[in-house]
This record gives sequence, structure tokens and C-alpha cells, in this order.
Amino acid sequence: MKKLFILTLMAVFSLTVKSYAMSLQTIQSILPHTKISKVINTPINGLYGALLPNGQIVYVYPAKKLLVFGQIWTNTGKNLTNESMAGMQASKAAKIAKYVDLSKAIKIGHGPVKVIEFANIDCPYCRAFERLTTESKRLRDKMTRYLFLIPQPSIHPHSTEMELYYFTKSQGLSNKAKVALLNKIMVKQVYLTKSGNIPPKFKQSAYAMKTLEYNTALAQKFSIFGVPYFIIKNQAVLGLNIGQIYKLLGIKTVNVKKIQSNIFKNFK
Repeated sequence: MKKLFILTLMAVFSLTVKSYAMSLQTIQSILPHTKISKVINTPINGLYGALLPNGQIVYVYPAKKLLVFGQIWTNTGKNLTNESMAGMQASKAAKIAKYVDLSKAIKIGHGPVKVIEFANIDCPYCRAFERLTTESKRLRDKMTRYLFLIPQPSIHPHSTEMELYYFTKSQGLSNKAKVALLNKIMVKQVYLTKSGNIPPKFKQSAYAMKTLEYNTALAQKFSIFGVPYFIIKNQAVLGLNIGQIYKLLGIKTVNVKKIQSNIFKNFK
């Protein structure tokens, strides 16, 4: 049985226990300062799951106004929390894939599998994935990526400026040149300083502002806060999960630890 970091609830009872409906308003009143996207039932009578915008679940026992952090497992080793989260992430991924305007994305590659990707130009994990796709022809040839750059100024204070710089300078370029400029920034790290990517002085274009506004609104609409975030075959991949990415792309015999070690080697 896995060791959990906070608290594990062992569901050793029958999964047929009746759960009663609970309104979003009631659960929200117990968590007044936390946005709740949805309330889900659990096999434990009186305990409900509050789905947060970031995809995490907090359990709430309204009768006593108690919060429970952790996961629900069965005595046979099934993680019910992960199953609920995976199902909701898949539903969310399908909605995003149907909604997005791919013509507004940065198109990279010509592979058979469509990958929708949200990234921050200043995020080290996003840059590591960009490096991986540059160095691995096997991976690169599997995908057609549709990349949406979103800023995260609270984490990476120069990301908004850097992405405006990229969109301004890439305007009017061929697709090949756009990808080359992105690689220059994210992989070759020509503008990277100790405090992040800082571009030279430039005058931002209306096109850059409009593009970034679309990307930001898209991320806010679907509560995409953590990056990289991938949608592959209508499945969501949260973070740089190399094993899951390769599996969804149909690439076998992968040494995940070796790949992760290589892409971060000598990489700031």
C-alpha cells in the first residue's frame, strides 16, 4: 500500500453505500475562500468531494464542517480519488480540445498524433520538454504540437514580457522561423538571466497583445494554472510526466529516468 504524504482514508466498506446529494452552495459555504468547480459523491455516507479548479479534490464532511485531505482507497488497493480525478481530467481535456482554435496556436511538427500543449516560455519544465523534442527525433516525429504560451507572472515575473516579445518578433515569419525563434529562447536560452528570460527592448505589437489575451483567457476559462499541460488523445497530462506522454504517443521501451536526467543536464 502506498504511503501518503498527508492522510489516507481506507475504504474498507462496501462501495454500494448510498451517498446523498449535496449542493454546491452548501459545500462552498464551508470553504468560503476557495473556489469549488464541482461536488462529487463518495462511498462514505455524508462525505463529499470538492473539486478545485486545479483538479485536486478536498473531502468535506458538512455535518461537522470538517475537511479531510488525502485519498480514498479500497482494501483491495484501488485508489478511488485518482480514478475520480482522472475521469474529470479526461472530460476537461475533451472540452478543451473541442473548444480551442488551433489556428491561434504555434504549430510544431507534422507527426500523426495531435498534441495540444499549454506552456510558459520561462518555465524550466516547459523548456526541458522543448529541449527533449529538439533532441529526440523519435518523439518529434510522433507529434503535431499545437502550443499555447501562457504567462505566469506570480511565478515567473518576466514571462508576460517575454511572451509578448516572442509574439511580436514572430509576427509575419514563416512557421519554420517561428519554431526556430521559440527554440532560441526556450532551449538555447539566449535571453536567460538569473531572474528569468529578459528580452531586449522592443515595441509590442497589437497582434502580440491579442494572441496573449486569447491564450490567457483560454487558460482561465479551463482553470489551467500548472504547466506544462498536455492533451494527447483526449487525455490530460499534468506536468512533465515523461512516461505518460510516451505511452499515449505509443512509444515503447523508454528509460524515463535516463531521459529526465539527460534533458536537465547542463540546463538552467
